[in-house]
Amino acid sequence: MLFDAHTHLNFEKYSEEERREIAAAIEASDVGYIVDVADCVASAKQALADAAAYPWCYAAVGIHPDHASSYTDADIEEIRRLAADPKAVAIGEIGLDFYYGTDDREEQQVLFRKQIRLANELKMPIMIHSRDAHQLTMDILKEEGAFSDERKSWFPPRMTADGPKPDARVQMHCFSGSPELALEYAKLGATMSLGGPVTFKNGKKAAEVVRQLPIEYLMSETDAPYMAPEPLRGRPNMSPYIEHIVRRMSILKGLDYEETARILTENAKHFFGIEQ
Repeated sequence: MLFDAHTHLNFEKYSEEERREIAAAIEASDVGYIVDVADCVASAKQALADAAAYPWCYAAVGIHPDHASSYTDADIEEIRRLAADPKAVAIGEIGLDFYYGTDDREEQQVLFRKQIRLANELKMPIMIHSRDAHQLTMDILKEEGAFSDERKSWFPPRMTADGPKPDARVQMHCFSGSPELALEYAKLGATMSLGGPVTFKNGKKAAEVVRQLPIEYLMSETDAPYMAPEPLRGRPNMSPYIEHIVRRMSILKGLDYEETARILTENAKHFFGIEQ
């Protein structure tokens, strides 16, 4: 069984027929769970509709940094309301994205801080988007208590080869930092989520993160419809393609595929508090 810990079945450009076709492909695959991740209020509502329709689907609700100049405080309150749904398992994706410039840099930071505070208030896991903003992302997470002892006390510990460790329930989605940064995040109690880039020929940094990080601190994701893995690169991504990502991670960890799939699925179920 496979777990896609970050995907976008709610993608706004999908027609309802396309969404049903993707859901059927998921049901025909080895994918047992997905987390359907929002980027705004409208997509959060769609993610929850998807979660209501499919037992294997869960939702993350939040506002992406791309919307930092257009969201309202009413939108934050709506995310708070939507987060009360039993199948909402995280606040996300939230964070910083400076790839296209920094015209809205201050607005992004304000939005990011508001949503970390919301996640802390609701005692929910957080999904982090960080692009070209590695140090500032970590600084804000620390300042807002995302790695505080109080926050870690709300969640069951992470079981590791060295015994139980405090778990902050912070997912570094599509982690693109260095192995050193990944290890620093792990010490703080975060979990690195890896997708298609770990299969790319130029994805050496992502591959090294998988090699160096204990497997208890890893999750698998597609970020579909973006970043399809090899050998499907260039196509629209979808959750069943996560098999290629998990197979690559199994090779990098020196484990067989079935064991890697089992561990990564258990990691994600633990992270999101999914019992069945």
